[in-house]
Amino acid sequence: MHRIVQISIFVVVLIICSAMQSPLKAQENENYYCYLVANTVDVGVEVWENDRLGNKGQLIWRGIIRQGQRQRIYSRFGRIRYASNVYRDTKWATSGDVNRWCDSGGTIGVP
Repeated sequence: MHRIVQISIFVVVLIICSAMQSPLKAQENENYYCYLVANTVDVGVEVWENDRLGNKGQLIWRGIIRQGQRQRIYSRFGRIRYASNVYRDTKWATSGDVNRWCDSGGTIGVP
């Protein structure tokens, strides 16, 4: 009888622990993504991750998007912040600080 109680307690604890970890793993593995599109000109872009509090976080992509092209961006939390400017030569500076949702494969036009 004592052995059955021990096994039952172990199973209950195991179920509780796995239930607590499942939402965390699902949240980490969700792939939020969107596309940045340069419709009219070549654009230099820098993209940062927004954390859960809406603060600018880690730089996740920097580069040039050519006119008519698009760049896929992945986001951990579904929210990004970007700065962009028209690309003219090898030297370019970005401006702006735009917040956008980045999920479900949506499209964001830049600049």
